[in-house]
Amino acid sequence: MLKRSTLSLIVTLLLGVANVFAQNLPVPSPAAEVKQTVGVTEISVNYSSPAVKGRTVFGELEKFGSTWRAGANGPTAITFSSDVMIDGKEVKAGTYNIFLSLEENAEWTYHFNGANKSIFAYNKDGKQDIAGIEADDVASFKTKPEAAPFRERLTYLIESVKDNEAKVTLWWDKTMVSFTVNVPTDKLAEANIASSTKNVWRTFQNSANFYASSNPEKALELIENSISLRPNYFWNNWVKAQILAGQEKYDEALTAAIDARKFGEAKPDGAYNYFKGSLNKDIETWMPNASKKWKKANKSNI
Repeated sequence: MLKRSTLSLIVTLLLGVANVFAQNLPVPSPAAEVKQTVGVTEISVNYSSPAVKGRTVFGELEKFGSTWRAGANGPTAITFSSDVMIDGKEVKAGTYNIFLSLEENAEWTYHFNGANKSIFAYNKDGKQDIAGIEADDVASFKTKPEAAPFRERLTYLIESVKDNEAKVTLWWDKTMVSFTVNVPTDKLAEANIASSTKNVWRTFQNSANFYASSNPEKALELIENSISLRPNYFWNNWVKAQILAGQEKYDEALTAAIDARKFGEAKPDGAYNYFKGSLNKDIETWMPNASKKWKKANKSNI
């Protein structure tokens, strides 16, 4: 049998080795993530970020004529929380590994892999199985690489300036390669509204705000539903006033706004006390546009 002192020494050594391997040390290609909400759709990219380190990346480190994992270490993965369109092709909600086929003086091809495979799973007899890669594509599309300012570490960007569109870009060395994601925000918002606007005055009010610019008639229908569920409340009557003013129906807008002020003054709450200055400003702004008939009939309220 081992002596107790020897056994203790072995245990101590094993624990020491375990601690060495458990250290949190820098890695050449650290993990990274970028995430962006586009309308009501969340898009994210999880990847590892290698560095240039004085090398020529595209054409030498990553060879032209090959398909690359679009990152380092494990697969680069993109996730969509709802169905999207890319290059006219529908991509269902889910997570897909990204591959990128590189060509010299030609367009490159993005592959969204639906088989949850690493790019190395497609090595066959020392060569890449391009047919296998393409067979597992959920979607593929071509895009033109662009010259860009130097960037040491590979970075993904998601830029969204519209509620229904985002630009996803891989940027590394002196190259950017992008694709555009289109999301059906209006359709998704309508579905969310339809599932939640059941006898809830605040949801009807928020829904009316959403449609105020794009579909004012629908917005009025929704705000009337809100008012029917919670009458004599300042906020939904004020929203009604704003919708009507947006249609240049100033007489009706002022009537609704004055009602809103009356209800707010009768039962002032924190929201009314905070917003009453803005409500009064709206009334002041719309008043010059009121008809003489309305002003005469509402002289006591002005």
